[in-house]
Order: sequence, then C-alpha cells, then structure tokens
Amino acid sequence: MTPVTNPAGFPKDGTTGHRWSRAVSIAAMPVTVASHEPASDPGRMTTRRLGHLLLITTHAGPRRSTRGPREIARGTRQAEGFVVVAVMGATGAVVQQDGRTAEVPAGAVSFWYTQTPHVVDHPDGVDVRACLLPRRAFGVRDEQLQRVTAAVADAAGPVTALVKQSLLALAETAGGCPALVTGRLACNVADLVATLVTEQAARGTPAADDSRHTRIREIHAHVDRHLKDPQLGPQTIAAAHHISVRSLHKLFEGEGTTVSRLVQRRRLRASAEDLSGKDSGDSTVSGVAQRWGFTDPAHFSRLFRASYGISPSQWRDTRAAAEPPGPRDTRGRVSR
Repeated sequence: MTPVTNPAGFPKDGTTGHRWSRAVSIAAMPVTVASHEPASDPGRMTTRRLGHLLLITTHAGPRRSTRGPREIARGTRQAEGFVVVAVMGATGAVVQQDGRTAEVPAGAVSFWYTQTPHVVDHPDGVDVRACLLPRRAFGVRDEQLQRVTAAVADAAGPVTALVKQSLLALAETAGGCPALVTGRLACNVADLVATLVTEQAARGTPAADDSRHTRIREIHAHVDRHLKDPQLGPQTIAAAHHISVRSLHKLFEGEGTTVSRLVQRRRLRASAEDLSGKDSGDSTVSGVAQRWGFTDPAHFSRLFRASYGISPSQWRDTRAAAEPPGPRDTRGRVSR
C-alpha cells in the first residue's frame, strides 16, 4: 500500500464520487465512494506514515464508501488486508460488516477489516481519523476480529480512551516523530489497538472458554520469555507446558495463527524494534536476526519483507535517517 506522494489533485473528469474513489484508492486501497449530494467543498485527505502503519485524516461532505468483492479483488497486492481502527469526529458514521450495522456516534471508536466486504456511510459529512494496521503484524485471532467489526468500542473503557487519545494525537504529530522512534512507536500502537480488540471481543464470551484462554495467555508469555532461543518451537513449548504437540496445535485452532507463526511474528516484531533503536546503525541485519532466534539471515530477510513491506536494511536505514517529510496532502476541487 503506497500513500499519495505528491498528487496534482483529484482527476479532472467524473463525478464527485468517482474523484473520491480514485483519490482514496491511491491513498489507501480500492473503494467505491458515492456522494450523497453535489458538493462545492472538494474535501481534504491527509496521510501520514508511522513505521508500518498508515494514518489517514479525512474531512469532506456526505460520502458513502463501499469495499465489496470487486474492490477487494482489485487490491491484489493487499491480499492479507488491513485492520482499520477509526475515531469519528463531529459527524459520526454508520458501519456495516459481517452481517452487522453499527451507528457510530461522534467521538466513538470503531473497527472494520479491509478484506471482508463492508460499507462506511457518513450521511452528515466525513470527519474521521483512521489507522490502518497490516493484518499480518496484528496479533489477534480471526474470531476476535470478527466480534468487533461494525461495533462501537466501549466508550467508558480505559483502553478505548488510550487508543482514542493516541490516534488523535498521532493524526496531528506523526509526521514530526523522530525517525529513530517511529518503528518502536508503531509497534506500541499496534499492541495497544490489539489489546482493545481483545478486550472488546471478550465481552459476552462464555465463561467456559476462560481456562483455554488462560492457557493460551501462558503460552504467549512463555514465547516472549524465550524468543532468543533458536530451539523455541512447538516441541519445546508443548514440553514446557506438559502437553503433547498435537494438543498444543488443537489449542490454537481458531486463533488465526499457528504456534510457529506466533513465534515468527513475535521474533519479527522484536527484530523490527531492534533495527529501529538508536544503536541500530552499529548492528548488522544478520546479527539482529541471530539475536532473536533466526538461524538463516536470508530467510529472515524474506519474512521481514513479507510482513513490513521493505527489507530489514531499508527499515533500519529509514529509521536512522533524518526527520521524515511532513504530512502528505490530497486536495482537489469538485464542481457541482
């Protein structure tokens, strides 16, 4: 996914909806946008990169954004998709996905997933700040994500408040974050949003699942403690928890990942944080890979690129560069 770098404005032909469809497709991913009424205000979209995350702020007249099977098929390079967490501004929205419809009031937080058909309707105008998180690097189970799409996060919850405050602040300041901290900050934001998804998904779940979830949390903690051990894998994890490998795999059914993928994802995240650190220039990519349990540097590089979109050395060099450029603006004039 490539943000708009230096657009010359919206396309000169077509309706307001067509122009916004093109603009949003360039800035993020293919969508179809329809305007509820002719508007003289062309609207404004600002995109900001924060590590492997994309922050988008949009202000416009009444719009309805649809991403169905056709639009999803067009985004072949985004096969794994993105989790979107959005803070609605003064106008609110209506989100439809997974057979649910949620009226999201002004100031509320909501989620949707880009690889499942959905509609986001702004009948009173668009005023939204959204963060797009790559699904591959987002550590929640599929069934947890499905529980929170097209739903409103608990406004009274402390985690909701933290996510909201973070996104509102980053929407204004992400472009000014020092390059040396953006990678670590992106990982922290992704963890915070994943915590909110996990919390919201747990509301109303049967108590019978508590022991299973407790065991899974214990395994996650074990993985984090032993990431640097190159022998860490299903066999050693199962032995440490006095269960068979088969039972371990069965425990992770429905988690949206396998045990091996969990280990791999955590190692990649730790490696990304190391490569983003102030001393990253003194570390070789192969040295960081070996530190976090990867025995084959070439395999590590392929996995890293698949998860973060760039090579480990590019990630390190980008984070070690000077201050990033300011926010990217997408503007355009729309005639009646």
